[in-house]
Amino acid sequence: MRALGIMSVLCLLVAGCGDDSGSGGKTNVAPGDPFGDFEDMNTTVIGGGQTATSVVQDGDAGGGVQSGSPILVGAPVGDPNAPQEVCLSDTLCEAPATDTSSWCERDGGPVDLIFVDGVLVETICYPPADDPDRPTEHVETTSGGDINILQMANRTTVTFDEATNGLPIVGDVSVDGNNVSIYGNGPDNTIIDGDVTLDGNNTRLRGVTITGDLILNKNNVAIVLSRIMGNLRLESNSTNNSIVAETDIFGSFTSDSNGNLFVGNDVSGDWEHTGNGNTCDRNFAFSDDDGDEVIADEERGAALTCP
Repeated sequence: MRALGIMSVLCLLVAGCGDDSGSGGKTNVAPGDPFGDFEDMNTTVIGGGQTATSVVQDGDAGGGVQSGSPILVGAPVGDPNAPQEVCLSDTLCEAPATDTSSWCERDGGPVDLIFVDGVLVETICYPPADDPDRPTEHVETTSGGDINILQMANRTTVTFDEATNGLPIVGDVSVDGNNVSIYGNGPDNTIIDGDVTLDGNNTRLRGVTITGDLILNKNNVAIVLSRIMGNLRLESNSTNNSIVAETDIFGSFTSDSNGNLFVGNDVSGDWEHTGNGNTCDRNFAFSDDDGDEVIADEERGAALTCP
C-alpha cells in the first residue's frame, strides 16, 4: 500500500517563516514519519501537497512536496512550547486553531488536517495523552481475547505499546462508546487480527491494519491512515458525516449514508456508494497483482467518485 505508500515529511526547525535561508524563505523539511508516538502530539497534513509546492526538501532548492503526502507541521496555534513558526506554504505556518471543528472537543493531542484541492476541509483532533477526563487503555499484549470499549467507557483513548509492533493482536475489537479514539502506531506496526466494529458516535481510528472487516454503525466516525484487509462498511444511513482518509481497502467499500468525506483511499473490491452530499477526492480502484499488499502506481486503475 503506498508504504502506506505515501511519502511524509517532518518539519525540522532549521529556518523560521520569513527567514532568508532556503528557497523563498521557507523552512527546510526532510522525510519523516506520520506515525510518531501518541505523546508527541504531531500535526499531520493529509492531501496538503498542493498547498506546499514551494517547500524545500533536504535543503535543496525547488524540492517541493508530493501531492497527497501526509506532512507533519508545527505545533497548534497558541502552543507556548512551539520553538518557532514552521511554514509549509505562504498560508500554512502553524496548525490552524481547532475550536471550530466538531472533532476537537479537547486540545493538546495529535491533529490531522485534511485538504482537498488546497483547501482545509476537516480537522480531526485526538485527545491529549494525559487528559484526566479521558480513561486510557494501553494495549501491551498481542493475545488475551477481544477488546471491548463499552458505552459506559465514553471518551476512552486506546493506544498500543511498542512491544506489539509488527505482531498481530488477536481478537475482535468492539467499540460501543462515544468519543473513543483508537490510535495505532502505523499499519505496519499495529495489526488487529480480527474484525472491528465501531458502534459509537464521534469515534476515531488511525494507523492500524485490520485483517478482517471494519464496520461503522454510527455518525461522525473517522478512519485515517489505515489498511483494511477485508471489507469496510458504513452499515446504514446512521453513519452520516464520517471520514475515510488515506486508507487502503483490500475488500469492498459500501456506504449509503450522507455528508461524508472520502479522501485518498484505494479500494480493491466493489465501490458501492449510494449516499448524497458526499465529497470524494483521489480515491482509486486497484488490483494487487503481485500479492505483496503494497499498492504500486501501476496497480491503480479508475478513479472512484461520489454519485
